[in-house]
Amino acid sequence: MDSVTILSEAALNTGTAVATHKGFPNPAAERGRTPLSLDRLLIRSPTSTYFFRVRGHGWHQLGIYDGCIAIVDRARTPTPGKIVIASTDTGELVIGKWGEIRLENLWGVITAVVHELDGR
Repeated sequence: MDSVTILSEAALNTGTAVATHKGFPNPAAERGRTPLSLDRLLIRSPTSTYFFRVRGHGWHQLGIYDGCIAIVDRARTPTPGKIVIASTDTGELVIGKWGEIRLENLWGVITAVVHELDGR
């Protein structure tokens, strides 16, 4: 399954249209479609979702890089292996996998990460 198919299926599940074009796109073909919305694709609970800019290089193995935007849902219940943000006793926020490291003060579950493709 290619990435366009995966994105198209995700869009269908959220009611957001995705269009792919080869060559010059026909502007009239876009009329009547719901515009692509990253909010609809990536956010399940808008009132409990927050965005964080990640600083640091300790999470590359998780696909999280310095400068990424982490989408965090505070309403989600973590399950083992989910990537979460927790606060330390000093108030610092840290990233880790639920159940693999000791995280006592859960802040939220990271549901998606957005980063620019700049050669990483």
